[in-house]
Amino acid sequence: VMCRHTLSVGWDGRLYDCDFNQMLDLTVDHGAPSHIRDFDPAQLHHRRIVTRNHCYGCTAGSGSSCGGTVT
Repeated sequence: VMCRHTLSVGWDGRLYDCDFNQMLDLTVDHGAPSHIRDFDPAQLHHRRIVTRNHCYGCTAGSGSSCGGTVT
């Protein structure tokens, strides 16, 4: 699932665990930097991912086609 290995970055620099969280305005949380200007790979690597009911779409069965992209 993409939230384990990628981040989504909003137009304003805010960080999200995935594009679904971005659409729901659920920024990275739990003590990790929530803006690209404060990006810290170590803190983000050890963050607790923000989850809600929509996360079952990526984890059910064989998973979602969510793969993210590196730009």
